[in-house]
Amino acid sequence: MKNKLATLVIVLLVSTVAASLRPAAAQDNSSTNPADVGSRVRSMVELGSVYSNIYDIAVTVVETVRGQKAMERLKAAAPENPAPGEGFEYVLARIKFEHKGRYVSDNMSFDLGNAPLQWVALSSDLTEYPRISVAVPKPPLVGMVKPGGSAEGWVAFAVDKNDRGPVMVFDPDTGGATGRGKTLFFKLY
Repeated sequence: MKNKLATLVIVLLVSTVAASLRPAAAQDNSSTNPADVGSRVRSMVELGSVYSNIYDIAVTVVETVRGQKAMERLKAAAPENPAPGEGFEYVLARIKFEHKGRYVSDNMSFDLGNAPLQWVALSSDLTEYPRISVAVPKPPLVGMVKPGGSAEGWVAFAVDKNDRGPVMVFDPDTGGATGRGKTLFFKLY
C-alpha cells in the first residue's frame, strides 16, 4: 500500500512539473505555426525610452471575413471603398488587443494601429502582401490602449484569391515599443 501511494505521489509530482514546463502560447507562435482564429496569444512588450518597463499583452483574432462578405462590409462602412485589385480579395479581421502593466507604477499606453507595419498580411509562402488603404467597419483598431485596458476593432488586407492560408503578423516594435517585443502570427482563414 505504501509503495502504491508513493508511486501515485511521484506520478502526480512529475505530471505537475511537466505541465508547468510547457511553453507559453507565444513561444509556439511562429510564421509556420500561426495562432488559430479565436486563440488568445499572450506576449510582452517593452515600453519607454529611458527607463523601460515590460508590459504584458494579449492578442486575439476574434473573427475573419473574406471575399464577397468582406467587400459588402467595406462598402457598408464607406461606399467609396474600391474593389480589390485583379486576382485579389479582401480579408477583414476583428482583433482584440489587451495591455497590462506588471507593476502598479506601469502607466505607459500602447499606440495601437497607427504604425504602417504593425498589422501585415503574408501569403501562405510568407511573402508580404501590399498594404491597402480602405475605410474599415467601425470600430477600426486604432488608438492608445492604457495599461489594464483593451481595444477591439477591424483591420483589412487584400490577399490573392487562390491563397488558402494567408497569415497576419502583429509587430509590436512599430507601435511604441522600444525594440523589444515578439512578432506574433495569426491565421486569416
